[in-house]
Amino acid sequence: MKERKDILDAVNRRTYASAEVVNWYDELDSIYKPEVVILQKLTPVIKNKKLLDLGIGGGRTTRFLLEISSDYTGIDYTPAAVKVVKSKYPGAKVLCADARDLSAFEDADFEFVLFSLNGIDYVDHQDRLKVLSEIGRVLKPGGFFMFSTHNRDSRQFNRLPWQEEVHFSLNFLKSALYTLAFLPRHFRLKKHEIYTDEYAIINDNAHGFSLFTYYIGLERQRAQLETAGFVSVEAYDMDGKLVERDQNFPWTYYLTQKPLDSAFAADV
Repeated sequence: MKERKDILDAVNRRTYASAEVVNWYDELDSIYKPEVVILQKLTPVIKNKKLLDLGIGGGRTTRFLLEISSDYTGIDYTPAAVKVVKSKYPGAKVLCADARDLSAFEDADFEFVLFSLNGIDYVDHQDRLKVLSEIGRVLKPGGFFMFSTHNRDSRQFNRLPWQEEVHFSLNFLKSALYTLAFLPRHFRLKKHEIYTDEYAIINDNAHGFSLFTYYIGLERQRAQLETAGFVSVEAYDMDGKLVERDQNFPWTYYLTQKPLDSAFAADV
């Protein structure tokens, strides 16, 4: 298992460090509907509070969080991405660091932590639990954690274009040709995939089939968060609607909270 973990980490780090991928993230400048909905809900609570933004990539979320609070810290484990964000936001606190090790921060240091664009999905299962533990540690009691993750319940999970219900169109043709171009890479990496009752780690089509991605369904993700000590778990689909189950979208957004004590958490 250690060898598989090392392969996963090496493959994902190499992809995120590539100039092509860094440039792709650099060009992203908007936030998604569930992010809008959740941030609007939280802004009265976290306004001018201490915010931590994990896996910032090209700084897609930096501007929006700086509008909520100037007490902002963003981190990414890719040095080239950190350089990009520092050039965009020279006044912001931006560090090269790994979400699996937040030792640079004190216990109960932040009122809000964000890990967007499924960044938590690019480490293995044990490291994912370590990330959740570290986030819980650096959150203040009553603090909020918002993140997105790939949805294993989606009808699109682990399907190549021609394995889905086919509606021939220009988009279908483009998707099929894109997939065909990277099939050799996909088959090389596919042998390292992991499937369990709780989650799957697969080589999906992101960035030309160059990543291993963690997928988990809503029920299992809720249980995972609760086991890690979080409470008041809410799930949002990509339309920004609260859901109990979702088969329509490949991503799900979650809002959860560190309890004020062992029994309860504050309401938003």
